[in-house]
Amino acid sequence: MISVFALRDGGLARAPDPGAGALPEGTVWIDLHDPSAEEEARVERLLGLDIRTRDEMAEIEESARLYEENGALYMTATVVAGASERRPAAAQVTFVLTRERLVTVRYADPLPFRDFEAQCSRRPVARTTADQVFLALAESVVNRVADLFEASEAELDRLSAEIFADDDGPPPARLSGEPLAGKKPRLRRRRRQQTDLQAVLKRLGRTNLLAAKLRASLLSVGRMLAYHRQGAGDRLPDGDRATLKALERDARSLAEHDSQLAAEIAFLLEATLGLIDIEQNRIIKVFSIAAVLFLPPTLVGTVYGMNFEHMPELRWLFGYPFALLMMVVSAIAPYYWFKHRGWL
Repeated sequence: MISVFALRDGGLARAPDPGAGALPEGTVWIDLHDPSAEEEARVERLLGLDIRTRDEMAEIEESARLYEENGALYMTATVVAGASERRPAAAQVTFVLTRERLVTVRYADPLPFRDFEAQCSRRPVARTTADQVFLALAESVVNRVADLFEASEAELDRLSAEIFADDDGPPPARLSGEPLAGKKPRLRRRRRQQTDLQAVLKRLGRTNLLAAKLRASLLSVGRMLAYHRQGAGDRLPDGDRATLKALERDARSLAEHDSQLAAEIAFLLEATLGLIDIEQNRIIKVFSIAAVLFLPPTLVGTVYGMNFEHMPELRWLFGYPFALLMMVVSAIAPYYWFKHRGWL
């Protein structure tokens, strides 16, 4: 699909698709969203520029992502798409920038592009040059990365509160809103661990996946901005040059924030795995103690189950109750011994 944006009433606004004809007067931005081969050929014919294919955009070498050809800057950046649908994916966007026009080629629909196009469709946006449109799109991408970093940090705060929740705090409420009065802390702790830790691991995995996509996007956008400053910085007015420098500073500060976010994810992951190990060790401990408690009664029952001829208790009237009593005592005595030692 081809979307054309031209100058109208002193700002940038959506213009009708020219089809096979000439571009509308004052065209500044041409957006190719999932273009067909015929649409790529048409734009190449109208502008005299080489439009990159999807395979060419996927190349990761810096020389293939950032270069100049026939007076146009070709810049490919990674943008995160699908984060709102909880399915973040890295999408490649190519910016072809000349003095007069900007051409964007993309095979995804990230939120920054949707928002900027919606603004241009509602009313003319105060962007009159191709460089200003490029900076506006780059600013939208950086702001979107910042918003997703803030959302990830808020999610980590919620996960941290769940992982390190106070076991002696108020009990969880019933579905009807009535508190679980009288429940022991141990029961609440067991219920919380059984229902939360596996979900916490999944949420940590999703947050880490999003952070990795944002990290790749931030790195590519930072390189693109630096390349734009070197290739087109001389022609920018003071206001646009200041905007470019501010975007580069924002990208660097977000990169530092990403390092802190990655460290927090790693810490919470280790803490969650540690709690899972503790819970598993507690379960093994219960089975071990149960085995020890049942071992003496089993020994007593085994002894009296042997059919020796000279066993006085076999003909004793109280032999059977005596054997049962010995089994009970042999089970209770280790239990209280464990309790006294603090093992239970």
